[in-house]
Amino acid sequence: MEKYDLMQRLMLRAPFYLSKLCMVHMRKNDDGSGVIGNMTSIHAHICTVNKSVYNITKFGLRALTQSIAAEGEGKIRSFSVSTGFVKTALALKQIPAQAQQRGITPDEVVRDVMMGNSRIKEMMSPIEVANLFMFGFSRHARYLIGGDLLFDGGMVQTYAQK
Repeated sequence: MEKYDLMQRLMLRAPFYLSKLCMVHMRKNDDGSGVIGNMTSIHAHICTVNKSVYNITKFGLRALTQSIAAEGEGKIRSFSVSTGFVKTALALKQIPAQAQQRGITPDEVVRDVMMGNSRIKEMMSPIEVANLFMFGFSRHARYLIGGDLLFDGGMVQTYAQK
């Protein structure tokens, strides 16, 4: 329960609180507008084993995104970005342990375990994720209100077909 509480505080309570603080200032802008972007994941769409708390917080973060949009009344937008595995230090650090635990090579961990349900068999780069946020914050995304940018290499679609 301690780990559950910690993850809830970091992954759901903090974004809720920060959004609440930011929205006050956004409403004070000349036009009362602003945009809040949240990083969710495929786990805001599907639940996988051994990730109960992560699944709960990501679904909750997607709900927070939609709630912000509802309360923003068209002036304060919000959106989320849902990806599969991103080539970050945290994700890369997990590969050797997974390989040893499963008795397979690190390449097999990436291809078969991490990217197994994805139609694209390589992790997304952090810059690709950043580009999604740049779009979401831009004037080109003015109709992205409470929506989710699901860029998962087809993972959610493939997972749902099993």
